Amino acid sequence: MGGGDGDSDFGGERECESFKRDKITDMNYVGFNPEKERQDQSPDDWVFGSTSTPCLALIPEEIRDTYLPIGEVQAGKQDTAGCASNAPVNIYEDKFNYLYSNDKLQNKKWLEDNGYVQDGRITFSDAFIAILSGTTRVGNSLKAPIDTIHSYGLVPKKLLPLEPWMMWDDYNDPNRITQELKDLGQEFLKRFTLNYERVDTADLATLLKTDMAVIALSAYPVPVNGEYPRTEEPFNHAVVALRRPLTTIFDSYIDQVDGDFIKKLASDYRIFDTAYRVYISAEITEEDRAIQLTVFDSLMKYGLLAFFASWWESFSTRVRGIFYA
Repeated sequence: MGGGDGDSDFGGERECESFKRDKITDMNYVGFNPEKERQDQSPDDWVFGSTSTPCLALIPEEIRDTYLPIGEVQAGKQDTAGCASNAPVNIYEDKFNYLYSNDKLQNKKWLEDNGYVQDGRITFSDAFIAILSGTTRVGNSLKAPIDTIHSYGLVPKKLLPLEPWMMWDDYNDPNRITQELKDLGQEFLKRFTLNYERVDTADLATLLKTDMAVIALSAYPVPVNGEYPRTEEPFNHAVVALRRPLTTIFDSYIDQVDGDFIKKLASDYRIFDTAYRVYISAEITEEDRAIQLTVFDSLMKYGLLAFFASWWESFSTRVRGIFYA
């Protein structure tokens, strides 16, 4: 079901696993923790609506498949329980590859020089986000990894890869996160502003007209006639809602139907009531940063920085509250 229009280097069928995993000891479709999601939600969360900020990479539905990352099962020798991190990272890879392949990135050379581009594709580390967001053996909320991306940025996949020999402890080991990786993530955020909004699943059909979403569901019954039927099992897995129809998803487990990572779910498939939109709200060039530093120096000189920061936080919160009340 994957593939693109064939006119881009990103076209063609979605490739299967980046390496084979014949000896996985624990593959239980885990990674989303509904209880933690409820705990992590806040009244201050931005909510998707008519005044939402547009993304810099709004990819038309019919070509979103084209820029997807190469599929990878969320397991080494053991399941990583990292789907709640994989899903938003996959969306950002799709978005950045769209911008990269269409020459719409001002920071293209910086990304290339710092290892974000492999074989002509931008790749981000899932493990960096899974570890920093506190993924456990029973997974994570949807919000925690997305908020971690907002705060810590993204780093190249090759600097923190998933290896075929890894058990859960190996993959999620906090000691894998070095200060150099954190510094690179912050450098990334100096160039790209990444934001997110909570989405009521009733609004997903509207959102998918223009963008993708991170959703949670129950994984998976045996497919019937090429699609996965409704199940009443508990919610335990996070995926990318890729395009309409609503239940077309990009997953971190292989499709039993045709062996790629794009799956078709039944129209009545149960989806968790909260989803998330992740997006690129700004790209900052070197010239922009120079102007920012000049303004910063002026504010520091006259002792206005703390006052301005406090005023802006209060103002932006009030504006969002008016629009989303």
